[in-house]
Amino acid sequence: MKFSKMAMVGVAVFAGAAQADLYQWDWSADVDGVAGLNMNAGEFQSIHAEFDTNTDRFVWSVTFANQITDGYTLAVNNGPNPKGHAGELALIYFDASGADVRVTGYAYNGFNTTTSYQDGSQESGQQAADMIFASSSTENASLVTAASVIDNIDGTRVMTLEMDASLINSHNPAYPGPEGPSEWTGIGFEDYLGLWMHPFKNLNTSYDSNGLLTGWSGQQGWFDGKDYPTVPAPGAFALMGLGGMVAGRRRRA
Repeated sequence: MKFSKMAMVGVAVFAGAAQADLYQWDWSADVDGVAGLNMNAGEFQSIHAEFDTNTDRFVWSVTFANQITDGYTLAVNNGPNPKGHAGELALIYFDASGADVRVTGYAYNGFNTTTSYQDGSQESGQQAADMIFASSSTENASLVTAASVIDNIDGTRVMTLEMDASLINSHNPAYPGPEGPSEWTGIGFEDYLGLWMHPFKNLNTSYDSNGLLTGWSGQQGWFDGKDYPTVPAPGAFALMGLGGMVAGRRRRA
């Protein structure tokens, strides 16, 4: 299933008792600064993230201050910098370089590279990639519920991903960590967030007939960090219910 680059507008508010299931994280360059970030593939302006530990709903929405970013790779967890954590996490590939947004997920091999789609393990030599899903696959058609890019007239670019991460989080890794498959967490966060995100400009990608990545290259930047505090969000104030938003045509500046 492919996702058109479309504008998503609106806010959904859900009634219900206060819960600790939903965690959210908001980062802003205006408030938090940009020290340690590499802006070569897009100038980070803000990030909004949500994870529901009950439903595995995952939301990641990034606003770039300019319009040069063509996609990104992303791994998150509940605190540590994801880099080096092989056999524990998913690496998401968000590809907006073509006419449609394509999203694929592989088990992260822990390297400080984007090669998980080629090599699934930190062992010497090259092992087969541990593929989890491809949004272009009929089998995974309902996994990614929203994948969009919008260019605003103020020169910003917003990339938004919403997905049901239950398939990712229940994945049985082909190359588990030292403590076995129980270390696998997939994608999500609770009280803290660890982040390994690499945006790309001039992104070139290729896929095989099954929707699996066969090529990913370009000029990259990064936003890597650990132990960012999150906010437990009451169920009645769940933000960014993107599944209920209204889709419109993409517009460019």
